[in-house]
Amino acid sequence: MTELVLQASDDLVARLAHEGDPVRAVVELVWNGIDGEAQTVTVRLERGAMDGISAVVVEDDGHGISSDEVEATFGRIGDSWKKRSERTKNGMRVLHGKLGEGRLRAFALGSTVVWASGSVNTAGEHQDVTITGSRGNRHVFRWDAIAAASSSPTGTVVRAHNDEQRSLSALQADDAVATLRSHFAPILLNEAGLTVRFDGAPLDPAREILHDTQLDISFGEAATYYGRLRIIEWRSGKHRAVYFGPDDEHFVYEEPGSGIESQYPYSAYVTWSGLNQERLAVLGLGDLAPEPVSDLRHAAHRAIRDHFARRRRERRREQVQHWKDTGVYPYQGDPATEPEQAERAVFDVVSGALVSHISKRKANARLTLTLLRDAIRHDPDKLTAILHEVVALSDADRDTLTQLLSETTLSAIIKSANLIASRHKFLSGLEHLLFDPADSQTVGERDHLHRILERELWIFGEAYHLMSSERGLTELLRTHLRLEGLPAKDALPVTRWDGRTGRVDLHLAAKYQEHDRVRHLVVELKAPDITVGRKELDQVEDYGNAILSGSQFSSATAHWDLILVATSLDDIARNRIQGDDFELGRFWGPTPKPGQPRVTAYVRRWRDVIDENKRRLDFVTSALEHDPTISEGLAYVREKYADLLPPSFAVLANSG
Repeated sequence: MTELVLQASDDLVARLAHEGDPVRAVVELVWNGIDGEAQTVTVRLERGAMDGISAVVVEDDGHGISSDEVEATFGRIGDSWKKRSERTKNGMRVLHGKLGEGRLRAFALGSTVVWASGSVNTAGEHQDVTITGSRGNRHVFRWDAIAAASSSPTGTVVRAHNDEQRSLSALQADDAVATLRSHFAPILLNEAGLTVRFDGAPLDPAREILHDTQLDISFGEAATYYGRLRIIEWRSGKHRAVYFGPDDEHFVYEEPGSGIESQYPYSAYVTWSGLNQERLAVLGLGDLAPEPVSDLRHAAHRAIRDHFARRRRERRREQVQHWKDTGVYPYQGDPATEPEQAERAVFDVVSGALVSHISKRKANARLTLTLLRDAIRHDPDKLTAILHEVVALSDADRDTLTQLLSETTLSAIIKSANLIASRHKFLSGLEHLLFDPADSQTVGERDHLHRILERELWIFGEAYHLMSSERGLTELLRTHLRLEGLPAKDALPVTRWDGRTGRVDLHLAAKYQEHDRVRHLVVELKAPDITVGRKELDQVEDYGNAILSGSQFSSATAHWDLILVATSLDDIARNRIQGDDFELGRFWGPTPKPGQPRVTAYVRRWRDVIDENKRRLDFVTSALEHDPTISEGLAYVREKYADLLPPSFAVLANSG
């Protein structure tokens, strides 16, 4: 037996073998059989104890390996005879592999690999050629050739013995067949006489194709280059990949496709005649690949995304129409406003992604779709969590849905539409509570107004959030110290100048990150029947002086806004407002001394606060075509705050 030493180091051969990827090894060995002009290639998994794979056998009926070809095939890397030829030995097919690395992949399947080949040499003599290699000495191959009968069939059997009992579970995984089918689909679909079998079953891509679409793509500067894109959508599996090659059957370079399209299982085949070996080699650089290769890649990705966007729209239209025809669609008639249109668009997107999870039974489907509609309408942020409970989404499906929703702004539109509409109705209802001659007399400061506004704090500004309520100034101080990052446990009680303990109705605080500053907002509410004068302004000024004089508040990074809100002001209060902006209502704010916080006090009328919020919402509400009447606003407040309103309002709510 002759010993053939591969002209490469053992560690280089190990890297080229990619021994952690047995599926790719099978792909390369099958392609070797196809390049050997086989009509049938069969992959067998021989199992031993505990159902583990003891050997992998790849058998083909091609022309085999003759003694004349052994040295060129197994003696060099990167200089295979295939590199100097475009077609197979007898001109039957275009060659797939040309680098001479494919046979090294066999070491990913076993520690000892034997090639047993029947062939005819250049002298016309039939031979049986045996070649043996081992993982322990990868760059050394031993081979022998003996004469064979002229009637002996040609072909090659590659047997990889898994003597080391390495795990080959990837070959038994569900997606192994899908991966192999994807690799060989183009040539199997084009050559009716070619058969590839894996572990007892034929790879039959035609039976698994859901849709087969072929597109022209142009790329490069001024779209000077033209290629073809074939997108095959599979009925099952999770395999997603993009292949690049110079013709319609051979795709040498492969990249994952999940990042382009994560919902449909598919294979995309990009063909461009300009993809020679040099250009194929740089595809792995991705965005860094030189032009026009990078242009081809970007054009292909864009075309794939556009294709599946169209497919989703088609599938949603078909499914929605089916639900309408069967009476389970949870909407009636056409949408009348933009928010309704947006809501239905979100519903169609989400329900389209969940078709496989929605029952085929009419009653169950109607219930699920109604719950889905309500989830979108009332709480888009928690949609995936709700759906996980309603339709038992798997983690993978929930991740897919989350990604789907993150790629559209429709959910945000629905949330914004609901938020703005609710706020507009609340302002109308609040206006009634404060200014209606009869009802405003029954609205109390602490019992009603305070408790309602605790839940609608946006009315004082989006930048603030509730820190404490109905707390003494001592607790207000503790809140301040916590925001400053200072110890609050031993904070001393804070009193006003007259020695009494102070209390604010609402204390809202937010910590701004800019320049390490902390900004506080303190709101003092007055009932609708109180007209603010000197007494009320002095009370707020007392709070400000307590903050300025307390050593615990000595922080130049803090800014306190104290706002007194009421329905009306007397002349004394009006005259104390500083500056020309009456609506802003600043009436007190001494220049801080070194180390002191900045404290500013304002007095504002409810009329001005409500009008300011309405102006802020006007640009949105006009687009939403939403202008609630006073009765609608009052109904909203009654419904949402029935437990906080005076008894007379609750009675009206129940009777209405």
